[in-house]
Amino acid sequence: MITDELARNRDEWRHRAELLSAIAQACRQIEVWNSPTGTVVADRLVSCASAIDVLSDKAAKVGEAYDLHLQVVSVGGRIQI
Repeated sequence: MITDELARNRDEWRHRAELLSAIAQACRQIEVWNSPTGTVVADRLVSCASAIDVLSDKAAKVGEAYDLHLQVVSVGGRIQI
């Protein structure tokens, strides 16, 4: 059924968002050494964590869109794009 597929997609996107958020948090927790190279690595990790956070937010929004679509379909409506 379409509702089962929409629910599965919603759950998968929510899971992706949670996973990406955890990865970003892990990047922030990596300890680097006190040296010029360590500073560069730390800067890169912070940059990567920020980019991953953006991806996490996008994945969460896709999950929300699937949830909205699921709600509309569940009551017999249609979304036209």
